[in-house]
Amino acid sequence: MAYVNPTISLGIQMIVLGLLISGYFLKRQKKYRQHGIIMLSAVVLHILSILVVMVPSFAAYFGDPSSVNFADILVITTLIHVSAGLLAALLGVWLVSSWHLQVSMQTCFRKKRVMDVTLGLWLLAIFLGVVLYLAIIQTI
Repeated sequence: MAYVNPTISLGIQMIVLGLLISGYFLKRQKKYRQHGIIMLSAVVLHILSILVVMVPSFAAYFGDPSSVNFADILVITTLIHVSAGLLAALLGVWLVSSWHLQVSMQTCFRKKRVMDVTLGLWLLAIFLGVVLYLAIIQTI
């Protein structure tokens, strides 16, 4: 039963990954408004997952920072995962907020590099999240 929250979180992040992939293909088809709506959905789902599942898990894992071994590979992986995921979420919020369902996509095109960085961070966070999930369920 201890792996329910990580499993729910992983499931949500797999949905987010599916949305990212769908959004990418919509962008390639020049369906920019649909792309933006899919990305907005991914950001909202990602933020909900962070707030409901990941923050409590992180707080429990690092409850007493003085007892955390920062040389442990699992701790290092967790900190990179958290940093990449949080930065991706913040950038995602900024991107979808600056777009705010506009019909014109001209302002979006100027943010392409930020979008690429955000996608890279998001993919890194998801990959490391899967690694952490596998490590967690092996210890339970």
